[in-house]
Amino acid sequence: HSTDSPENVELSQDIYRRLKAAGLVYTRSVEQFYDPVKGMFLADRYIKGECPNCGAVDQYGDACENCSAVYSPTDLKNPYATLSGARPVLKSSEHFFFRLSDSKCVAFLKDWTQSGRLQPQVANKAREWLEGEGDRALGDWDISRDAPYFGIPIPDAPGKYFYVWLDAPIGYLASLKNYFDTGKARARGEPRSFTEFLAAPDTEQIHFIGKDIVYFHTLFWPAM
Repeated sequence: HSTDSPENVELSQDIYRRLKAAGLVYTRSVEQFYDPVKGMFLADRYIKGECPNCGAVDQYGDACENCSAVYSPTDLKNPYATLSGARPVLKSSEHFFFRLSDSKCVAFLKDWTQSGRLQPQVANKAREWLEGEGDRALGDWDISRDAPYFGIPIPDAPGKYFYVWLDAPIGYLASLKNYFDTGKARARGEPRSFTEFLAAPDTEQIHFIGKDIVYFHTLFWPAM
């Protein structure tokens, strides 16, 4: 299935509304890279530069494929816009944030990541992120990007889209929902609905992922 499916739009916007109703979403102005040649704000994938952690060149604006560090695009050294090659400039824009640092999220993550459900090396890495202090402390998560951007629109926020790592994991559930809603599950002998299946005590989610996305799947996605 696809992350731009109607099911994923429905589920992603529903989860966002629930997070917002729970007081876990807020907005604030941020400085964002802007391409002076193309005249547009730059999403993470439209910016490259040197990793601020290991110095690897040609890394994207959200995470390093060499050392797996996660950072903001403005942390990149010697950044350049991939569409024009120009050096981007900083401009202010209103962004939406998920309160990953909220005490409820942190308490849940500390318990869940150390529950024995993760490989020991992954659990240890998660502990590093959760017990960091100062600049290394767990921060809130920028979940919006400005148009032009691919993906799912944020409800009641024209020109704003969900950052891909908000809706990408929800895409797993959207694919499952399509499997149920199109009758494929029933054809294979599964009488329950999508909602009933998710709520059932014998249902368990197991993710097989690459180590470069551990941060998103052990912090952002479970907390969300």
